[in-house]
Amino acid sequence: MPVIKINGQQFVLQPGQNRLGGGTTADVTIGDAQDVLAIVELGADGRATIRKAGNDNIRVNGTALAQPTPLIHGDKVEIAGNEVFFADDVKQGGSTQFVSAADVAAIANAKRSGPARGTLNTGGRLVSLVDGKEYPIPDAGITIGRDASADIVVAQTAVSRRHAQVIPSGGGYVVNDLSTNGVYVNGEKAASGQTLSRSDVIRVGTEEFRFYADLATAAKPGAAPAAAPPPPKPAAPAAPAGEATSRVPSMPVTTLPPVTLPPAAPAAAKPPASQAPAKPAAPPAAARPAAAASAPKAPTPPARPATPPPSAPAKPAPAPVTTKTGVPVRTVVLIVIVAVLAVAAYFILAAAK
Repeated sequence: MPVIKINGQQFVLQPGQNRLGGGTTADVTIGDAQDVLAIVELGADGRATIRKAGNDNIRVNGTALAQPTPLIHGDKVEIAGNEVFFADDVKQGGSTQFVSAADVAAIANAKRSGPARGTLNTGGRLVSLVDGKEYPIPDAGITIGRDASADIVVAQTAVSRRHAQVIPSGGGYVVNDLSTNGVYVNGEKAASGQTLSRSDVIRVGTEEFRFYADLATAAKPGAAPAAAPPPPKPAAPAAPAGEATSRVPSMPVTTLPPVTLPPAAPAAAKPPASQAPAKPAAPPAAARPAAAASAPKAPTPPARPATPPPSAPAKPAPAPVTTKTGVPVRTVVLIVIVAVLAVAAYFILAAAK
């Protein structure tokens, strides 16, 4: 008959609802509680299920109780700061019955209806399915064997001195078989280094131990994937040939030294930016051939029609290209040409004298 153990006292669970807490309606009194905190329901098949009756924090084997959960022999329930143990091996008359290996495997399968639940490598413990005693698993692991130096002693001739070991690993907890007769997990012989899942039953000899540990947190279904980085911006297309761009790279402007012309040489007039450059004054007749040979002739820009043809639509005049200082490039070129011609005329006149 399933029982509840509190502070060394045990209370036999009756079929149906068993109210745990305080007050006049509580079937099992827990501490100084004033209201019913939890309800353990015992079904016709002898299986017990616990659920919350209020808003108090209730934990089963260290895990917060959020929904009705089946109870298995050896489970520890924390209610209002009190430890309550559930046992299923004590009859009303006080005699003890042992759960067979087949019953243990059936109970384990019934509790874990879904796939195996992975654990972290923290919070590990083994709970005996014989007397309900709990054995925390330290960082160095826990050993089970016949020798008195083992952490859990199983005094049976079929058990080796150091029979099995449960140690934390990177992916949870693993069981190592150190014996000749083997270690069984959930009724099947386990391979050395096998990873344990929550609520697995480990059998050494004829004794069984249920394994518990902190559950591994899985990714929530439907979580949005990480945002992909924005695609690189496409490069700006190159301007077609012949099309003027809005930005003109700055051109270095070379400043010429001042030139002093002789009195006989006429000063060259600075042409306006909107008109074609004026031709320099012709040198004397004797020096004209030499000047024509040494001085290059300024290129004459092609004449543009005053008005566009009647059939063609009028196009706006392109904006003049300017330097970094705002002076039109055409003006700078004309000034350079005039200066070169003036220097050439000076040397021609000097050579003629």
